[in-house]
Amino acid sequence: HCASKRPSHPHPKAKRRMYNRAHCDNGIDSPCMFSFLAGSKGTTARPSAIASTLLPFIVENTGWQPGTDMDAGFARKGGLIGTGTGATLTLLFRNVTRPVRRFDVVSLRSTSHVWNEGAAKFVLVTGGDFSHGKEAAEASSKHAREVSFEISAELNAEVSNGEDQHVSYHFGLDLDYAETNESVGKDLL
Repeated sequence: HCASKRPSHPHPKAKRRMYNRAHCDNGIDSPCMFSFLAGSKGTTARPSAIASTLLPFIVENTGWQPGTDMDAGFARKGGLIGTGTGATLTLLFRNVTRPVRRFDVVSLRSTSHVWNEGAAKFVLVTGGDFSHGKEAAEASSKHAREVSFEISAELNAEVSNGEDQHVSYHFGLDLDYAETNESVGKDLL
């Protein structure tokens, strides 16, 4: 996650490691406030592990469930699956203890007709107080920052040998550095 904050000109490896440690990672704690990677080689290989990882942070879930799919080959494809139009999943991270500088998502895109016109919308709200009631949330909304984006589920590619293609799609978003420091001690929704 820290690569995007590194200078764009090349450095020797030693300098890159120093920059990474000084600005993103102390070598002990993960540079990520929260992360999980679903799948057989990820941190959450089974649907039950996905559920237990997300459960402490879920404040609303209407239509998303952890699952796996082995239809696309021998490798187990795990993740969150939207069960219908308008599915919503809201996660709340209370009292963030360090700046959130980047938001990364890996989604699956497919040529399958089931995925046509499908999309996932992401909304990230920083700098608010969402865990101390409606009054605190309304007061903090004046200072909160919201960023949103949408990722299409449809993959525009040729179908080879009559079989659908499924690919992982990475989307990363760098957040404004000045604003991320203001989010410390506040909630992230």
